[in-house]
Amino acid sequence: MQSLLSRLSPADIRTEPFPHIVAEDVLEPDLCAVLGRTVPEFERFGWAGTPPSNQRYIMPAHRIAQDEAMPAIWRDFARHHSGPEFLAEIAALFAGHWAPAMLDRLGGSLLGHTGGLCWRDDPAAVRILQDARLEINTPVTKKPGSPRGAHLDTANRLYSGLYYLRDPDDDSVGGDLVLYRFRSAPPRHIDVFAFDDDQVEAVATIPYRANNLVLFPQGLHAIHGVSPRQLTPWTRKYVFITAEIGEDWLASPAAARLEA
Repeated sequence: MQSLLSRLSPADIRTEPFPHIVAEDVLEPDLCAVLGRTVPEFERFGWAGTPPSNQRYIMPAHRIAQDEAMPAIWRDFARHHSGPEFLAEIAALFAGHWAPAMLDRLGGSLLGHTGGLCWRDDPAAVRILQDARLEINTPVTKKPGSPRGAHLDTANRLYSGLYYLRDPDDDSVGGDLVLYRFRSAPPRHIDVFAFDDDQVEAVATIPYRANNLVLFPQGLHAIHGVSPRQLTPWTRKYVFITAEIGEDWLASPAAARLEA
């Protein structure tokens, strides 16, 4: 299985508004086309019937890898991108950009820990849980809107990645990834990890385009969201690639000063 990182290097890292990589055509076109064409129907994510409007559903890597009804290419993809080799790749790729508080919690490195899979293994039993899960946002059938506005990911997350599988005939408008920065200093207290428009400003928009990859370490400034989607019969399809630990490490500036 070709890794999503096989063509990337630290030279691809952009530092504004926070360290991240945006890369086009990261997999061979034929491989991307097969992955996109074989994303399961909604019934495999939810239930039979009409999907609710613009809602997110997931299929974790451990479920993909164990499901013999899934194409072998998907099982291989999920195993590799939620496995120790991929963790080593991403640790090296973003060396020098991992948050000090994260590294401190992990004894200085993302490597050398016990590992497992999100949604399957107990975080009390393994140190790092990985995932490469299929996610969909259902068609927008009611009113235009965003499935997720400006936010930080959960405080126990180590990194986040989005690999897009847009259908070649998808003519929908919106659903792009937006990167933000705080309009002023970060709030003293961050509890809900979601932000209003008056707190942040958009800096960059990454198109929802097939074979695009967006990848970034978790951090206090890693604010992102999805642009509003207009009415459309198309499903938004992507892989979410991530890792997390069993406890929160990312804290608000006020909390960080108290811990210090």
